[in-house]
Amino acid sequence: MGKKICIIHKWASSNLVKYLRDLSIVIVGVFITLWVTNIISDRTKQNEVNRVMVLVKTELEENLQSIKWAQQKWETEQRIYSLVRRNINHIDKIPADTLEIYKKVIGDKHSLALKNDSYEVFKSSLLMQYIKDKDFLRELSKIYGYLELISSKLNNYSNLKGAGINHMMNNIDKRSIDTWASGSIYDYYTIPLKDNVFRTFVYTGGTLISSDEFDACEKEIISIINRINEKGVDFSND
Repeated sequence: MGKKICIIHKWASSNLVKYLRDLSIVIVGVFITLWVTNIISDRTKQNEVNRVMVLVKTELEENLQSIKWAQQKWETEQRIYSLVRRNINHIDKIPADTLEIYKKVIGDKHSLALKNDSYEVFKSSLLMQYIKDKDFLRELSKIYGYLELISSKLNNYSNLKGAGINHMMNNIDKRSIDTWASGSIYDYYTIPLKDNVFRTFVYTGGTLISSDEFDACEKEIISIINRINEKGVDFSND
């Protein structure tokens, strides 16, 4: 009887060892599978971050060009209005060819062709959580907010100018309108300047936004683009 118990004990021990060995192989296999799956998942996420950040970078580069163009147009207009303010009651002292060069700016509409589709996709894709550099994310959000602010200020500037032109058009007779449209270059400037609303715009419109704001925004955009180029898209602080 004791011999049988010994045999059973040896058999059980042998099978337990085999079972534990097989189980350990399965467990190791599961861990390896999970590890590989995690690596593949991380690479997939990283590839997605890469793809979206390339789009965001391209979008920022396009916005940079747009804001430079908007700044150039705005500063050109401020140059002629500065000259007009200095000669507000004697426009004929300004050379006619100078007034002719800047003639079209009176009717120019100023706006920023802002693009943010790629950034909005990035925000809604949940990919932000895989970027470890939270300072970068804050700066990225800040620059898009800055672009929105400048776009809003340019729209306000154009709306104020448009209101001045409309006020002038609604308060002068047809003869004056015809003279403004087809008279001399001096008529083209002096007729709107007789209107108190447009005249106020000439004096105050330039305060709605400044060249420094354009410069600061451009500097921030360039900084973000450079960070993407230099650090890649992992943005790890480790």
